[in-house]
Amino acid sequence: MDLQLKASALVHRRQLTWREKQRSKKFLESSAAMLRDRVEADQAFLFGPMPPQASPLVLFTKQFACDEEHSPLHLSMLVEPDPAADGHADTAPFVSLHLGEGLRCVRSWTRPDGGPITSVAYAWNDAARDIDLVLKGHYDNPDLLEASFDAIEDFAKSIWIA
Repeated sequence: MDLQLKASALVHRRQLTWREKQRSKKFLESSAAMLRDRVEADQAFLFGPMPPQASPLVLFTKQFACDEEHSPLHLSMLVEPDPAADGHADTAPFVSLHLGEGLRCVRSWTRPDGGPITSVAYAWNDAARDIDLVLKGHYDNPDLLEASFDAIEDFAKSIWIA
């Protein structure tokens, strides 16, 4: 947790206030407890380039053994929401240095309480290993997600399969 706070201070090129540190620690502790039992993921990343007063964006990766044909249709099923779901989805090709060509889907919808949510999902097929890899995250502040989008894209490009 202290490492996350130090990284946040470095990214923002300033010392965090005591209040920002306390808020971040509380968020990290409660998120870890909640997510541990609710999210099926291989890895979780706390995305630090969000402003210190905002909750960090949590991104998850999940690897799947792929026994289906590696095709654009198969890949799109990993990132695109159910066609019957409400909201808007924009899917486009996405190239990563380590994983090659994949897809990115940015989706926005409204929560039951009326608030907005935006998600971003990336997916790649690694045909040589018969693995699909998905990276997903969502945030309840679309403007903040959009403002951090370049950094999120850079992070997605840095992912690789060990």
